[in-house]
Amino acid sequence: MSESSEKHDFRTVVKGLITHRGEILIGRKEETEGHPISGEWHLLGGHLEHGEQVEEAIEREVEEETGLEVDVHQTVDVMTFAWDGGEKDSLQIVFHCEAEEKDAEALDDLAEVKWVEPGELTDFVHSEEAERLENREDQAQFLEKIEKAPF
Repeated sequence: MSESSEKHDFRTVVKGLITHRGEILIGRKEETEGHPISGEWHLLGGHLEHGEQVEEAIEREVEEETGLEVDVHQTVDVMTFAWDGGEKDSLQIVFHCEAEEKDAEALDDLAEVKWVEPGELTDFVHSEEAERLENREDQAQFLEKIEKAPF
């Protein structure tokens, strides 16, 4: 089998732009050796499990990481990427989710959670995620829409 026709290891990641009254929830990963976003702030989410629907996956991940239940409203963006130029590609699906409550807790592999204004989001999250939020048209437009919405 030639190198160009080899199967590549591919994973599916679900992420949530989780809103509550105009703010967005982010989490800071615990320090974990070898993890690409160890100790960094990021949009919440995780890996799709075998047999799981993508909407179920983001609901499960948010509840595991924060204790919050969310309503999944729409798909914001779908893209591929590899962290830090790594060899393991990921398909990432970003959803807009809404939380009815603001009482998120840092659970699972999170050291901390906080709510931020949409205009501050890219100041906090990992540089690669900030770049996608600013340069991916659908994500940038979503943030602009949330920032302008009256609450």
